[in-house]
Amino acid sequence: MKTLETLLTETSEKIFTITLNREKNLNALSSLVLEELEYALNSVRSDPAVSVIVIKSKGRAFSSGYELGGDNWVTSQYPGNADPIDLQADRRDIHELVDYWMRIWRYPKPIVAQVQGDCLSGAGELLAVCDLAIVSDRARFGHPAACDLGIPPSIMFWPILIGLRKTKELLLTSKLIDAQEALSIGLVNEVVPHDELEARVQAVAAKVAKAPSDNSILLKSISNTWFENMGMQQSIRTGADIDAIYHQNRSYTDFFKTVEEEGVKAAFAKRARLYS
Repeated sequence: MKTLETLLTETSEKIFTITLNREKNLNALSSLVLEELEYALNSVRSDPAVSVIVIKSKGRAFSSGYELGGDNWVTSQYPGNADPIDLQADRRDIHELVDYWMRIWRYPKPIVAQVQGDCLSGAGELLAVCDLAIVSDRARFGHPAACDLGIPPSIMFWPILIGLRKTKELLLTSKLIDAQEALSIGLVNEVVPHDELEARVQAVAAKVAKAPSDNSILLKSISNTWFENMGMQQSIRTGADIDAIYHQNRSYTDFFKTVEEEGVKAAFAKRARLYS
């Protein structure tokens, strides 16, 4: 495996652990993080010594969502520099992002998310493509950018994971929910005390790893097929188109111009004045 800049990896007892290692950036999902994450997953895709994947993070946040800075932006047009944003180019970029998440959704081996802290906005897409989610009682979830900055194109699979009412509530209010509420609505599998999270995830991953890998691959595949047959793919593609339209809003480009000119803190301070 090549040297990775944003991730740490480790294999033990048929468990391959990927750790997001951008603690100072709240493990934001930059273009390089996404590239390296897929590389790491593919490096053990056919490895018989690996049966299950654990994805976790260092620091206080699982991930704050997509990187906001121009140098690590996830599409070809950085909104702070594009005026106007080329709608068709943006649409192509967002569909490529959907392709990325669907490749991980269809990754053959089971993936367990170990969430120790905030899992926000675009990080919800990473959570959604994992098969199991075991979280700390300190974790929080939501899409705080929903009120003016667009939507992750998959809407984090919320409509099929948590239902119509809660999806609309979380999007329309931009509220965050705690771990217990996330459990009660079906967003995560299990909530454990923060200090017990690592041990619990390892125990669950070890249990999954004991089964024949071919069996786990087939069980995951048929489970995913049910949701795809319900129209998930078409809905996500529509979400990508709507996200591109959303990006034409002035609130979106104005926010990123402030990020570019004054920094992230100033941009969020301005939003707080507008929406608090």
